[in-house]
Amino acid sequence: MTGDPDPRERNRRAWEERAAVHPGTDYYDVEGFLDGGSSLYEIEREELADVVDGDTDLLHPMCHFGLDTLSWARVCGSVVGVDFAATAVEQARELAADAGIENASFVESDVYDLALDRRFDVVFATFGVLGWLDDLDAWADVLVDHLREGGHLYVADVHPVAACFHHVGPDGASFDEWSHSYFREAPIHVDADGSYADVDGEFEHTESVQYQHPLGEAVSALTARGLRIEFLHEFPWADFRMFDGMVEDEQGRWWLPEEVPVALPLTVSLRAVRE
Repeated sequence: MTGDPDPRERNRRAWEERAAVHPGTDYYDVEGFLDGGSSLYEIEREELADVVDGDTDLLHPMCHFGLDTLSWARVCGSVVGVDFAATAVEQARELAADAGIENASFVESDVYDLALDRRFDVVFATFGVLGWLDDLDAWADVLVDHLREGGHLYVADVHPVAACFHHVGPDGASFDEWSHSYFREAPIHVDADGSYADVDGEFEHTESVQYQHPLGEAVSALTARGLRIEFLHEFPWADFRMFDGMVEDEQGRWWLPEEVPVALPLTVSLRAVRE
Protein backbone atom coordinates (compact mmCIF):
# COMPACT_ATOMS: atom_id res chain seq x y z
CA MET A 1 0.00 0.00 0.00
CA THR A 2 1.06 3.58 -0.51
CA GLY A 3 0.75 6.47 1.89
CA ASP A 4 2.03 7.18 5.36
CA PRO A 5 3.41 4.03 7.05
CA ASP A 6 1.98 5.04 10.43
CA PRO A 7 -1.44 3.32 10.67
CA ARG A 8 -2.86 5.85 13.14
CA GLU A 9 -1.88 8.76 10.93
CA ARG A 10 -3.29 7.00 7.88
CA ASN A 11 -6.60 6.52 9.68
CA ARG A 12 -6.65 10.10 10.92
CA ARG A 13 -6.20 11.46 7.40
CA ALA A 14 -9.06 9.30 6.16
CA TRP A 15 -11.35 10.49 8.95
CA GLU A 16 -10.46 14.14 8.41
CA GLU A 17 -11.94 13.88 4.94
CA ARG A 18 -15.00 11.92 6.00
CA ALA A 19 -15.75 14.21 8.92
CA ALA A 20 -16.11 17.07 6.47
CA VAL A 21 -18.77 15.16 4.52
CA HIS A 22 -20.65 12.93 6.98
CA PRO A 23 -22.78 15.62 8.70
CA GLY A 24 -24.50 16.31 5.38
CA THR A 25 -25.34 12.70 4.55
CA ASP A 26 -28.67 10.97 5.02
CA TYR A 27 -26.97 8.39 7.23
CA TYR A 28 -26.65 11.02 9.94
CA ASP A 29 -29.97 12.78 10.50
CA VAL A 30 -28.53 16.10 11.64
CA GLU A 31 -31.72 17.93 10.73
CA GLY A 32 -33.74 15.56 12.90
CA PHE A 33 -31.31 16.08 15.76
CA LEU A 34 -31.60 19.86 15.48
CA ASP A 35 -35.37 19.42 15.64
CA GLY A 36 -34.96 17.71 19.01
CA GLY A 37 -34.30 14.11 18.03
CA SER A 38 -31.63 11.78 19.37
CA SER A 39 -29.06 9.85 17.37
CA LEU A 40 -28.60 7.24 20.09
CA TYR A 41 -29.64 3.67 19.42
CA GLU A 42 -32.32 2.18 21.64
CA ILE A 43 -29.86 -0.32 23.08
CA GLU A 44 -27.58 2.50 24.24
CA ARG A 45 -30.37 4.41 25.92
CA GLU A 46 -31.88 1.32 27.57
CA GLU A 47 -28.65 -0.14 28.89
CA LEU A 48 -27.54 3.13 30.46
CA ALA A 49 -30.95 4.34 31.66
CA ASP A 50 -30.28 3.44 35.29
CA VAL A 51 -26.91 5.22 35.51
CA VAL A 52 -27.50 8.38 33.47
CA ASP A 53 -29.43 11.38 34.73
CA GLY A 54 -29.30 15.15 34.76
CA ASP A 55 -26.21 15.20 36.99
CA THR A 56 -24.12 12.72 35.00
CA ASP A 57 -20.71 13.70 33.63
CA LEU A 58 -20.08 11.66 30.48
CA LEU A 59 -16.92 11.20 28.42
CA HIS A 60 -17.23 10.08 24.80
CA PRO A 61 -13.86 9.20 23.24
CA MET A 62 -13.70 8.62 19.47
CA CYS A 63 -16.88 10.68 19.09
CA HIS A 64 -16.54 11.54 15.36
CA PHE A 65 -18.45 14.82 14.79
CA GLY A 66 -20.28 14.61 18.09
CA LEU A 67 -23.85 13.73 17.19
CA ASP A 68 -24.14 11.03 19.87
CA THR A 69 -22.20 13.16 22.35
CA LEU A 70 -24.66 16.00 21.92
CA SER A 71 -27.62 13.63 22.15
CA TRP A 72 -26.31 12.64 25.58
CA ALA A 73 -25.82 16.31 26.46
CA ARG A 74 -29.58 16.77 26.39
CA VAL A 75 -30.02 14.32 29.27
CA CYS A 76 -26.70 14.64 31.15
CA GLY A 77 -25.16 17.28 33.34
CA SER A 78 -22.11 17.67 31.12
CA VAL A 79 -20.41 15.81 28.30
CA VAL A 80 -16.96 15.82 26.73
CA GLY A 81 -16.38 14.43 23.25
CA VAL A 82 -12.94 13.49 21.97
CA ASP A 83 -11.73 12.81 18.45
CA PHE A 84 -8.36 12.76 16.72
CA ALA A 85 -9.65 14.48 13.57
CA ALA A 86 -9.55 18.26 13.82
CA THR A 87 -12.32 18.53 11.24
CA ALA A 88 -14.58 16.29 13.33
CA VAL A 89 -14.00 18.41 16.45
CA GLU A 90 -14.70 21.60 14.51
CA GLN A 91 -17.93 20.13 13.12
CA ALA A 92 -18.98 19.01 16.62
CA ARG A 93 -18.47 22.46 18.09
CA GLU A 94 -20.46 24.04 15.27
CA LEU A 95 -23.25 21.52 15.74
CA ALA A 96 -23.37 22.24 19.47
CA ALA A 97 -23.68 25.95 18.74
CA ASP A 98 -26.42 25.37 16.16
CA ALA A 99 -28.34 23.23 18.66
CA GLY A 100 -27.88 25.75 21.48
CA ILE A 101 -26.20 23.13 23.68
CA GLU A 102 -23.88 24.69 26.23
CA ASN A 103 -23.00 21.74 28.49
CA ALA A 104 -20.82 20.01 25.90
CA SER A 105 -17.16 20.48 25.05
CA PHE A 106 -14.92 18.81 22.52
CA VAL A 107 -11.23 17.95 22.64
CA GLU A 108 -8.94 17.12 19.74
CA SER A 109 -6.80 14.18 20.79
CA ASP A 110 -5.87 10.66 19.84
CA VAL A 111 -7.58 8.39 22.35
CA TYR A 112 -4.21 7.00 23.43
CA ASP A 113 -2.90 10.49 24.26
CA LEU A 114 -5.95 11.67 26.18
CA ALA A 115 -5.10 13.03 29.63
CA LEU A 116 -7.90 15.20 31.00
CA ASP A 117 -7.59 16.57 34.50
CA ARG A 118 -10.92 15.10 35.59
CA ARG A 119 -12.85 11.86 35.92
CA PHE A 120 -16.33 10.97 34.76
CA ASP A 121 -19.42 9.08 35.87
CA VAL A 122 -19.76 7.36 32.50
CA VAL A 123 -17.31 6.62 29.71
CA PHE A 124 -19.21 5.81 26.52
CA ALA A 125 -17.55 4.00 23.59
CA THR A 126 -19.83 2.54 20.96
CA PHE A 127 -20.12 1.35 17.36
CA GLY A 128 -17.17 1.64 15.07
CA VAL A 129 -14.66 1.79 17.92
CA LEU A 130 -12.92 -1.53 18.55
CA GLY A 131 -11.93 -2.18 14.96
CA TRP A 132 -9.80 0.96 14.86
CA LEU A 133 -7.79 0.15 17.99
CA ASP A 134 -4.36 -1.42 17.59
CA ASP A 135 -3.71 -1.61 21.35
CA LEU A 136 -6.65 -2.56 23.59
CA ASP A 137 -4.53 -2.49 26.74
CA ALA A 138 -3.45 1.12 26.16
CA TRP A 139 -7.04 2.04 25.27
CA ALA A 140 -8.34 0.45 28.47
CA ASP A 141 -5.71 2.30 30.52
CA VAL A 142 -6.92 5.65 29.23
CA LEU A 143 -10.60 4.91 29.74
CA VAL A 144 -10.14 3.58 33.27
CA ASP A 145 -7.94 6.55 34.18
CA HIS A 146 -10.83 8.86 33.30
CA LEU A 147 -13.45 6.92 35.25
CA ARG A 148 -14.20 7.83 38.85
CA GLU A 149 -14.85 5.20 41.50
CA GLY A 150 -18.37 3.87 41.06
CA GLY A 151 -18.40 5.10 37.48
CA HIS A 152 -19.45 3.00 34.51
CA LEU A 153 -17.77 2.13 31.25
CA TYR A 154 -20.15 1.19 28.45
CA VAL A 155 -19.04 -0.41 25.19
CA ALA A 156 -21.30 -1.54 22.34
CA ASP A 157 -20.14 -2.51 18.87
CA VAL A 158 -20.41 -4.88 15.97
CA HIS A 159 -19.77 -8.36 17.35
CA PRO A 160 -16.27 -9.55 16.39
CA VAL A 161 -17.77 -12.70 14.85
CA ALA A 162 -19.90 -10.61 12.49
CA ALA A 163 -16.89 -8.47 11.65
CA CYS A 164 -15.23 -11.51 10.08
CA PHE A 165 -17.79 -11.75 7.27
CA HIS A 166 -17.25 -9.76 4.13
CA HIS A 167 -20.86 -10.20 3.09
CA VAL A 168 -23.92 -12.24 4.04
CA GLY A 169 -26.37 -12.58 1.18
CA PRO A 170 -30.16 -12.92 1.32
CA ASP A 171 -30.02 -16.57 0.23
CA GLY A 172 -27.72 -17.55 3.09
CA ALA A 173 -25.24 -19.05 0.64
CA SER A 174 -22.34 -16.72 1.32
CA PHE A 175 -21.03 -17.90 4.66
CA ASP A 176 -17.83 -18.88 2.88
CA GLU A 177 -17.18 -15.21 2.14
CA TRP A 178 -14.94 -14.60 5.11
CA SER A 179 -13.03 -11.37 5.23
CA HIS A 180 -10.54 -12.63 7.81
CA SER A 181 -10.08 -15.05 10.68
CA TYR A 182 -11.72 -14.40 14.04
CA PHE A 183 -8.29 -14.79 15.58
CA ARG A 184 -6.43 -12.70 13.03
CA GLU A 185 -3.48 -10.90 14.62
CA ALA A 186 -2.14 -8.98 11.63
CA PRO A 187 -3.64 -5.56 10.80
CA ILE A 188 -6.32 -5.44 8.12
CA HIS A 189 -5.33 -3.06 5.32
CA VAL A 190 -8.28 -1.56 3.50
CA ASP A 191 -8.21 0.55 0.35
CA ALA A 192 -11.74 1.56 -0.63
CA ASP A 193 -13.60 4.51 -2.05
CA GLY A 194 -16.56 6.04 -0.27
CA SER A 195 -17.59 5.40 3.31
CA TYR A 196 -20.42 3.74 5.20
CA ALA A 197 -22.27 7.07 5.25
CA ASP A 198 -21.46 8.11 1.68
CA VAL A 199 -20.90 5.00 -0.43
CA ASP A 200 -20.46 7.03 -3.62
CA GLY A 201 -18.12 9.57 -2.06
CA GLU A 202 -14.75 10.28 -3.65
CA PHE A 203 -11.89 10.82 -1.23
CA GLU A 204 -8.20 11.43 -1.63
CA HIS A 205 -7.30 9.24 1.34
CA THR A 206 -8.85 5.84 0.70
CA GLU A 207 -6.50 3.71 2.79
CA SER A 208 -7.15 2.69 6.38
CA VAL A 209 -5.91 0.08 8.83
CA GLN A 210 -8.27 -1.92 11.05
CA TYR A 211 -7.93 -4.65 13.64
CA GLN A 212 -9.70 -7.83 14.68
CA HIS A 213 -10.15 -8.32 18.43
CA PRO A 214 -11.73 -11.50 19.83
CA LEU A 215 -14.28 -10.74 22.51
CA GLY A 216 -12.13 -12.24 25.25
CA GLU A 217 -9.33 -9.82 24.47
CA ALA A 218 -11.54 -6.79 25.10
CA VAL A 219 -13.04 -8.23 28.29
CA SER A 220 -9.64 -9.21 29.64
CA ALA A 221 -8.19 -5.76 28.96
CA LEU A 222 -10.90 -4.21 31.13
CA THR A 223 -10.95 -6.73 33.98
CA ALA A 224 -7.16 -6.63 34.23
CA ARG A 225 -7.52 -2.97 35.20
CA GLY A 226 -9.90 -3.65 38.06
CA LEU A 227 -13.24 -3.13 36.35
CA ARG A 228 -16.07 -5.44 37.32
CA ILE A 229 -18.21 -6.58 34.40
CA GLU A 230 -21.90 -5.96 35.16
CA PHE A 231 -23.16 -7.51 31.96
CA LEU A 232 -22.04 -8.80 28.60
CA HIS A 233 -24.87 -9.07 26.08
CA GLU A 234 -24.78 -10.64 22.62
CA PHE A 235 -27.59 -10.13 20.12
CA PRO A 236 -28.57 -11.77 16.80
CA TRP A 237 -29.62 -8.41 15.36
CA ALA A 238 -27.95 -5.14 14.40
CA ASP A 239 -29.03 -1.56 14.89
CA PHE A 240 -28.23 -0.79 11.27
CA ARG A 241 -28.25 -2.67 7.97
CA MET A 242 -25.02 -4.55 8.46
CA PHE A 243 -25.40 -6.90 5.47
CA ASP A 244 -27.39 -7.01 2.26
CA GLY A 245 -30.64 -8.90 2.57
CA MET A 246 -31.26 -8.01 6.21
CA VAL A 247 -34.84 -7.39 7.33
CA GLU A 248 -35.87 -4.53 9.61
CA ASP A 249 -38.42 -5.13 12.38
CA GLU A 250 -40.85 -2.66 13.94
CA GLN A 251 -38.26 -1.66 16.57
CA GLY A 252 -35.71 -0.64 13.96
CA ARG A 253 -33.51 -3.70 14.49
CA TRP A 254 -32.03 -5.52 11.51
CA TRP A 255 -32.11 -9.32 11.29
CA LEU A 256 -30.62 -11.82 8.89
CA PRO A 257 -33.38 -13.18 6.62
CA GLU A 258 -35.16 -16.42 7.45
CA GLU A 259 -33.30 -18.18 4.64
CA VAL A 260 -30.05 -17.91 6.58
CA PRO A 261 -29.76 -21.27 8.36
CA VAL A 262 -28.01 -20.12 11.55
CA ALA A 263 -28.20 -17.15 13.89
CA LEU A 264 -25.00 -15.13 14.14
CA PRO A 265 -24.08 -12.77 16.97
CA LEU A 266 -24.19 -9.38 15.29
CA THR A 267 -24.05 -6.93 18.20
CA VAL A 268 -22.32 -7.01 21.56
CA SER A 269 -22.63 -4.69 24.56
CA LEU A 270 -20.74 -4.56 27.81
CA ARG A 271 -21.03 -2.49 30.96
CA ALA A 272 -18.42 -2.42 33.68
CA VAL A 273 -18.03 -0.49 36.91
CA ARG A 274 -14.89 0.85 38.58
CA GLU A 275 -15.03 -0.14 42.24
